[in-house]
Amino acid sequence: MISLWAKITAATALEASALSLLNRTDSLADLMGYFALHALASTLVAVLAWALLPGNYKKPFVPACALLWAFAFFIPGLGVAAILVVVQIARLFPRILRTSRFAAVRMPEFSGVQREATERSDLRAGDARRILKDTRLPVETRLRVLVALQVMQPKAAVPLLTGLLSDPSEDIRLLAYSMVDTWEKDLVQKIQKAQQALEAARTLEDRVPTINALRRLAELHWLQADTGLARGDLRRFALERSRELCEETLQLDPDVPGIWELYVKVLIELGDLEWAMRAIKLARQLNVSPAKVWPMAAQVAYLRRDFAAVRKYMARLPDGAFLPSGVARTADYWRTRRVDRVDLHV
Repeated sequence: MISLWAKITAATALEASALSLLNRTDSLADLMGYFALHALASTLVAVLAWALLPGNYKKPFVPACALLWAFAFFIPGLGVAAILVVVQIARLFPRILRTSRFAAVRMPEFSGVQREATERSDLRAGDARRILKDTRLPVETRLRVLVALQVMQPKAAVPLLTGLLSDPSEDIRLLAYSMVDTWEKDLVQKIQKAQQALEAARTLEDRVPTINALRRLAELHWLQADTGLARGDLRRFALERSRELCEETLQLDPDVPGIWELYVKVLIELGDLEWAMRAIKLARQLNVSPAKVWPMAAQVAYLRRDFAAVRKYMARLPDGAFLPSGVARTADYWRTRRVDRVDLHV
C-alpha cells in the first residue's frame, strides 16, 4: 500500500513540476523539460493503472501499457481515469460490453404464398391477367397470383409478366422480372448444353446423336421465340436458327418425328407462307400423318384468307383421328359451317 501511494505521490509531483516548467517561460529548453517530466509521469501512471487492471486485461503486457501510456500522455488525468472506469464496468458487468456470437431467433412465420401457388394450379391466364392488371387490389393478393404463374406454361405467363415490368408496385415489378429472367437463363443454359451435345456428336461423326441434337436445338430456339422470351431481333435470330437446324435435320433424316410440324411453324412465324405450303406438301408425300398435315395446311390457308381452302383441308381430316381439343373444335366449326368471310385478325 505504501509503495502504491509513493508511486501516486511521485507521479503527481512529476506532473506538477512539468506544469511549473510550462508556465515559467516560453524557452525551448523548458518546453522540452515539460515533455520529459510529463512522459515520466505518464509512465508511472500507466504502470499504476496496469496494476489495477483485472488479470485478463493485463496481457499482452507491452500493448496494454503502451495504450495506457498514450492515454496518460495525450489526455492527462482523464484518459487513464476513463480507461480504469471502463475496465471496472467491463469486469463487474461483462454482458454489457460483450457481443454474443450466437443468438436464439424465433421461428419465422411463413406466408401462404407458395402453398396457395401450388393449390392454384388451375389458374387460367384470363383470370390472372384480370387480377394482376387491377392495381386497386391489395399487393399481397396480386403477389399470390403472380407466384401462381410459375405453374403455368411460359408461353401463357411471359406476356403477362412482361406487361408487369412497368407496374406501379415495386414488389410486383421485381418479382415479374425475376421470374422472366429465371426462365430465360434456364432456356439459355439448355441451348448451350444442346449445342455442346451437337458439337460432340459431330466430332464423333455419329449420325443418330447428331440428328437428336439438331432436333433438340431447333426445338429450344423455337421455344425462345414462341414463349416470348426472345423479342425483336433476337426473336428473328432464334427463328432463323431454328429453321436452319430443321433443314439440316431433314437432310439427314426426313422421318424424324415432329420435325415437319416444327419446320412449318417456324416458316409461318417467319411469314414465309409459300415455303410453309411447300414443306406441307413434301411432308404429305413422305406419308406424314394427315391428322398433322391438314391442320397446318388449313392454318396457312387461313393466313392467306383462302377460307374455301380452309374448309377443304379441314374436311380431309380423317374421322376419329386423335386431335388436340383446340384443333378438334376448330375442325368441327369449319366442317359444319359455311364461312365466306371472317373478320378476325391474326
